[in-house]
Amino acid sequence: MTDTTPAGPPGVTRPAEPPGLPDVFRGSAAVRQGLITRKQLRNRDLVRPVLYDAYRCTHVELTHLVKCRAAALVVPRGSVLTGRSLATVWGTDLARTEDDVTLVALARPGSRRRGVAVRVASTGPLHHGEWHGLPTATPHRMAFDLAARLPREDAVAALDVVARAGLIGLERFGAWLAGRHDDDVVAVRAAVRLCDARAESPPESVCRVRLALAGFHAVPQHVVRDARGFVARVDLALVELRIAVEYDGAWHGDGRQVARDRERLNRLREAGWIVVHVTAATLREDGALVALVAGAVAQRRAGR
Repeated sequence: MTDTTPAGPPGVTRPAEPPGLPDVFRGSAAVRQGLITRKQLRNRDLVRPVLYDAYRCTHVELTHLVKCRAAALVVPRGSVLTGRSLATVWGTDLARTEDDVTLVALARPGSRRRGVAVRVASTGPLHHGEWHGLPTATPHRMAFDLAARLPREDAVAALDVVARAGLIGLERFGAWLAGRHDDDVVAVRAAVRLCDARAESPPESVCRVRLALAGFHAVPQHVVRDARGFVARVDLALVELRIAVEYDGAWHGDGRQVARDRERLNRLREAGWIVVHVTAATLREDGALVALVAGAVAQRRAGR
């Protein structure tokens, strides 16, 4: 039996999904229940594998949330959703489709599963709630597993995202860390000291961390005003020196945005601000960001 609704080019049809088949399901269980045959499981026009023994119907777009739903069907008991995956379930966009589903457990599972990464915790409790039948970690455990084993600036950027989303409070998270003895806890404590929930993007957080480690205190999302009122809200500001550090993403190349950016830049300059523009290429070049800001500081101190 086929579904006569075109899928893709005109005249192309796709097989109808078996009635009663969930959009994400465990293959072995569906076969036992008579919802699908083994031959149909191999039909990529009908279903697609997500994880070992976990499938999605072809009309279901593969996302990280779908991978988490698949994991809920097949991961061993005692595994708890955490880290980047749980932060994404709770509303951030930290996990990409291709990222492993991140779990934590008090004991390492007997077998490894492709597409799933399990971290072993030294102590509990881990379990906080459930999502699609999969236990979820506490917010502080989620944040710890999110930041652990990342380079410092990446850890800060990720923690900034969950703090801005209201998933954790940085002060309370810092207090929770103070009583922990897990592997990587020292590095996570160091990252938390550099966090700021006002940050609005990971590149902005990376800029702030690099500047902080170079001795520059940059305030995120600072509002600049002049005698006429509001001028701009800048990504980062060395406030006393009136230096703005702006991260320019790809969208700044849009024609209408270029015109708005130029007007905004002119107003900042009229208000006496020096503006340092940072791009992805700047961040890839070792020392480039700090050199640009140091040059702006020297310019300000020279009275230019």
